[in-house]
Amino acid sequence: MDSYTMNKEGTQEEVISASYTKEQLAAAVKVPPLVEQDLRRIVSDRLEQCGLYYRCFSRTKTAQSMARKFELKDLSEEHKLQDLIGVRINLYFDDDVDICRNIMAQTFDVIEWSTSKRSEDEFKPAKLNGVFRLPGYLKSEISPQTWDMCIDDTFEIQIKTMFFEGWHEVEHDMRYKGEELWSHYPGFSRYFNSILATLELCDKSMVTLFEDLGHALYKSGRWSDMLKSHFRLKLGEASLYPEVEQILNEDMIRSDNLAKQIFRTPRPILIGQLLSRTRHVPINVNTIIALLNESVFHDDRLTEVFRRMDVFNDGREDSETENRHYELRPLRRHVAFQMKTRLDGSRLKTASEPPSVDELFSQCTKMIWKWVQAKYGVLFHNMPQEVQTFHADLLAYHVTVKYRPEDHVMNMHVRHMDPEVGGRIWYSEASVYEQKEEAGGATAGLWLKVLNGYAQPEREDSVTVEQQSTYFSYPGFYKNIVDNLGIFSALPCSGRRRIVREEEAQTVARAILDQERQFPIVLIISKEDGKGMMNEDWLRQFRVSDFTRTVWRYAHVLCCYEPTGRKILELAGDVRFSSEPQVPRFYIYWPGGTQDDYGEEDVKNCSFGRHLEARGDARTYDIVYGGQAFYHRIVTDLRDWNVNANMWNGFQLDIMTDIPD
Repeated sequence: MDSYTMNKEGTQEEVISASYTKEQLAAAVKVPPLVEQDLRRIVSDRLEQCGLYYRCFSRTKTAQSMARKFELKDLSEEHKLQDLIGVRINLYFDDDVDICRNIMAQTFDVIEWSTSKRSEDEFKPAKLNGVFRLPGYLKSEISPQTWDMCIDDTFEIQIKTMFFEGWHEVEHDMRYKGEELWSHYPGFSRYFNSILATLELCDKSMVTLFEDLGHALYKSGRWSDMLKSHFRLKLGEASLYPEVEQILNEDMIRSDNLAKQIFRTPRPILIGQLLSRTRHVPINVNTIIALLNESVFHDDRLTEVFRRMDVFNDGREDSETENRHYELRPLRRHVAFQMKTRLDGSRLKTASEPPSVDELFSQCTKMIWKWVQAKYGVLFHNMPQEVQTFHADLLAYHVTVKYRPEDHVMNMHVRHMDPEVGGRIWYSEASVYEQKEEAGGATAGLWLKVLNGYAQPEREDSVTVEQQSTYFSYPGFYKNIVDNLGIFSALPCSGRRRIVREEEAQTVARAILDQERQFPIVLIISKEDGKGMMNEDWLRQFRVSDFTRTVWRYAHVLCCYEPTGRKILELAGDVRFSSEPQVPRFYIYWPGGTQDDYGEEDVKNCSFGRHLEARGDARTYDIVYGGQAFYHRIVTDLRDWNVNANMWNGFQLDIMTDIPD
């Protein structure tokens, strides 16, 4: 079936609906179980953190279900399937629907919300649907061919109450899909509506019941029961501290007493406080009052009691470590950082003139050796003080250094097991060598190659390479070399904010075109404000100085005013923007000739989901917007490029037994 849409010129354009067989979809769409499981875990983690009563379910569409939807719906490149993965949240209280909606909006990147449309005389499921962008780290687990099948990189969350969930499936099959059953029997249809109306009344009556009960408990001075009834959260078994109960009792002589303030505090305020904590706190009658006292009451008597009792750690349950059986599987290498660059000695403080190759080689190799000693010397007591060829093994620990100072060559490989993650091995490699004049290709001088990475068993349910920049890190010796010796990759490496002057435009343009460059060049072109200063308000929370300090050891960051920016673009041969570039503008010139560019709207509308490694009960996923999101996105893009670039494959010890001399 074909449909039509209006283009920018106001004329109709034909939209070709997509159609796939279940066999085509089954072959192309591969969603590992961990994607659905992790989405459900993130949702459950948020709802558990604030103590809501809920049930959470999830599903991934089968190939047959997708094929059926492509048959029934006009799906196309303009209107894609959005619920490849679905999560359903069933809530016990009607007023939790809006609370849950806000929690999900703070957790994921919202595309759109939709609700059931009902007329005043009609009853049908009160259902809230949200479509959200898949977190990037989960999207990367899904087969890339999926996105060629008119399937969007989104997932759906349905939020309903338990009363409606109880009969919704029957209503969906017997009424929504079976209208012919009711077409000639209006009496039965009205009867069905009356049942639905009763269920809706039950939803609202349940909330009213507990609010009225809470007020009666307040009047009776039963503070713990009042808290349970009013806030309707899953509470632990802790009893109210006697000191707190005494304070509440004594305070009843005041008209605006503490107990009344607690009862009048809306549930969303408490839930917001629970969600704002960086770690989960046990939810009980004491922590509820402690949180409200911190944010609303600020009563010194309560503050002292809760400080003395260490209220947020009192009642915390220690989870037993899950016993797992690990099978032996082949290890797969993952790059965490790589670099190939020339040493220029520009930061060597003792050099009164450009240092010789001998001096640079000596200083560089000493820094590498000192790092190896500091890290592995406690294991290998026979490690010499001075740099020399050395080899040692101890179970999962390994050090090999090949050192030929007469030829200006040093190769190093070390590895050790991860003390926290079973089955993961970390390794670092470095090669220092002199590039001779007569050798074609690379510029003559002393060169450094670095590779930092890890290897771990392959996961059976992973269909794509995981996002390696998750563990992006460079070894300490690389930092010392960059900071104290200096490196050159088309431009000198600099940790300071650099504003390019007009006379430097030619140098920057040459650097952009340099085929040896392994540093991406970030070029930020801004307009001048009324006081002759660079106006960077368009970047919002994106602070160029902070950004530079973060990425300067693997990317160049340059700023300039509009006239200088135009000249650089013209000299670099950027035909798209050299004559009339959009300003302000944010460019990234990648090694190899490709580039990205962003404008003010890109910064303003940016959103970024941050996936953090799980640490105890800390939050593992959140989302930011605007300049802060743009900052994280660009840093992630730079790191992704680094770990996926083809700079150096290392010594490939999975296919050889020893590093070369």
